[in-house]
Amino acid sequence: QNATGLTVLRFFIGVGGSTFVMCQYWTSRMFTKEWAGTANATVGGWGNLGGGITQLLIGSVIFPLLKKVYDGSAEKAWRTACVVPATLGLITSICVIKFTDDCPK
Repeated sequence: QNATGLTVLRFFIGVGGSTFVMCQYWTSRMFTKEWAGTANATVGGWGNLGGGITQLLIGSVIFPLLKKVYDGSAEKAWRTACVVPATLGLITSICVIKFTDDCPK
């Protein structure tokens, strides 16, 4: 609704977008130089695929379902639908921190 809100929103969009760079760095450090390129390409491809599938599922499955839950309120449904991938991302990040080994052998 104002410049401050836009700035905060853009900040979080930038943080979300920067995860690609962190992921590429992480895979470069986790794999030997012979495998790092293949690992980075695989991770980048799966990341793009996941982003596309997320957009399809949110727009065609989650949003209509939530619209019915909120008695036709598209605004409430859309805002709630955006929380779904954020929650899944948070759960995934906790699992990565808890269950992965950051000491390659």
